[in-house]
Amino acid sequence: MCRAILFYIGLSCALLAAAADKPIWARKAVPIGECHGSLQGRGIPAPDSNIAIEVGCHPSQKDVDPIPYLHVRTASGNWHDVEVDEGAHEVLWSPDSKAFLVNGGTSAYAGFFTTVYVLSSDAVQKLRVTEAVQTDMVMTFPPCKALDRNESTCAATARDPEFNISGVAWVRGSSGIVVMAEVPCSSSYGGIMCQVQGYELNVPEGGIAMRMTARQLKARWQQRMAWHMWIPDPPEYGPAQFK
Repeated sequence: MCRAILFYIGLSCALLAAAADKPIWARKAVPIGECHGSLQGRGIPAPDSNIAIEVGCHPSQKDVDPIPYLHVRTASGNWHDVEVDEGAHEVLWSPDSKAFLVNGGTSAYAGFFTTVYVLSSDAVQKLRVTEAVQTDMVMTFPPCKALDRNESTCAATARDPEFNISGVAWVRGSSGIVVMAEVPCSSSYGGIMCQVQGYELNVPEGGIAMRMTARQLKARWQQRMAWHMWIPDPPEYGPAQFK
């Protein structure tokens, strides 16, 4: 799994470089920034100049750092405060300014997520569109068949997967997104660790419009990624290491 480990290291380094105020996953995304950093209050304009995002920060509380949020101006001219998930890092607008996605991660190797926000004339709706991806990844890379898997955790993973998902690009205006899904690079996943697949998802319903192998994803979308994607070695299946 040498290439898989290199792929993991590449993303880990990218996450550690977040302080450089650069996008991590989508090349054309804009970092949200941290409340104690230089990006606090920055503007993230949409392609349509009538729509915009400003980054705000909730006041700090005892033992809790300030938390960022998005202040979104819709076509009506009204502003709406939009909460983001913990670890939110970057915003990618759709080309028609009708939606944006937020990429984030809660650690250097796991907890990567993509959330979609759809705008109407005077509202912002938060959507979870990646549930079908999680289910499909379990079917594609069965956790309880992986070589050297941890039997005590693979069943839980199969029931409630939390594989990494990161948005790369918008397609078809604001009606589709391309995401990369990855099995976290942890030895607890055994022979499926670091496996990757790409998906084109329909927005807002979240259905899978297209599946892509890791090679297909890289060939078609590397130019829209903010990191150099490595192709993992094939998955390995076999007996468990830990019962």
